[in-house]
Amino acid sequence: MIDHMLIKSLFRKRLRLLENKKKLYQISKSVDEIYQYQINHFNNIWCKAVVEIPFYKFWKKKYDLPIYINNLDELKDFPVLKKKDIQENENLIFSSLKNYSTISTGGSSGTPTRFPITKNESLNSYANHYLGRGWWGIKPLDNIILFWGHSHLFGDGLKGKINKYKRLLYDWIINTKRLSAYDMSLDSMERYCQILKKSNPLMIMGYTSAIYKISKYIYENNLDIKNKPKLKCVVVTSETVSKYDVNLIEEVFNVPCVIEYGMAETGVIAHSMESSENIKVFWDTFIGIKDKENVLNITTINKRIFPLINYKTDDIVETKDSQSILEIKKILGRKNDFIKIKVNKNFIEVHSELFTHILKSIKGVMDFKVIQMKNLSIEIKYVSSNNSNISELFFDEINKEFNAIDKNIFSFKQVNEISKTIAGKAKWIEVQN
Repeated sequence: MIDHMLIKSLFRKRLRLLENKKKLYQISKSVDEIYQYQINHFNNIWCKAVVEIPFYKFWKKKYDLPIYINNLDELKDFPVLKKKDIQENENLIFSSLKNYSTISTGGSSGTPTRFPITKNESLNSYANHYLGRGWWGIKPLDNIILFWGHSHLFGDGLKGKINKYKRLLYDWIINTKRLSAYDMSLDSMERYCQILKKSNPLMIMGYTSAIYKISKYIYENNLDIKNKPKLKCVVVTSETVSKYDVNLIEEVFNVPCVIEYGMAETGVIAHSMESSENIKVFWDTFIGIKDKENVLNITTINKRIFPLINYKTDDIVETKDSQSILEIKKILGRKNDFIKIKVNKNFIEVHSELFTHILKSIKGVMDFKVIQMKNLSIEIKYVSSNNSNISELFFDEINKEFNAIDKNIFSFKQVNEISKTIAGKAKWIEVQN
């Protein structure tokens, strides 16, 4: 490792932000005090946005919005900001901005959406990351094993190679061992297990699908990855996590499974504290509100070059009723993650979690994809470490919930590999429209 003092010098600004954030959260605040903090910061952000950003000047006029709010419930009267709105008004958003970079989201499921971002916003997100990880005893520069993708962002040719080596150097500086989430083949998982066996990190982190697959591989093959006395938690992120995932991961690694929830366009929004069903929203950065269908809408209240006001995440959440969501019990996933099945000659909608839970519980199944066709038939592709036909086991389980299900709408196909998104994430559910 390079000199500790040099590292502190390189990370001085982000470490200072983290310390300030810790102090803010250590001060005992009532719910009403938090709400007032959010109202004040929203009003400051909103008043500035409608003057300096043409899009929000247009937005305010179009929907006859107030210049400030007195109560967080008033945010529910603001129009919901969707990716489509940002795509259709790029010129109004970007024309007045200076000194920014862009991130893109949505390319795997539709037209990519571009968002402007600045370095200071990334630093604030870093501070939020380590505020949450600090609840589990993880500090900046602690030893981490990371299952991740995004190598597609390096670019091609010489530039791509340079960016790759920059990433390797940076990972070395921050004490992180990065393993590819793009390749979770049986051969790769065997190699990853050998790496895990020889290492003793303080944290293991990655896409939910990657952590689930390596955990199931270890569990079903009864592998010995050695005791990890330093390991404090396993963090899953970027994809929906089920209770089955949590239980499996905790049994394999013998430490808590922690949920880190966020999006590329917002950074980390919330983080588990004490248990996986106690996900705390970073209230100094986000105001969270549910709509009538329990979909989470987010408003950013920290300094951003382009704040998001009542922005639709598309994620269904379970929470207590409140003016502003401070705690999430469960993140169910995308609103469109519903599958139609035929029961007693009628089609009904069920959440995709039923399918993912059943398929994950079948021995040998390491990956899968459930596809609802336009004609409402359902194709299940799966990767298995054995050659068994899983249809009988699948129907045994689903019949426990629906004993008059029409089996004829299902088909099963064992494959060697399930394609991932460009970022290396799993896409377990696909509904064709």
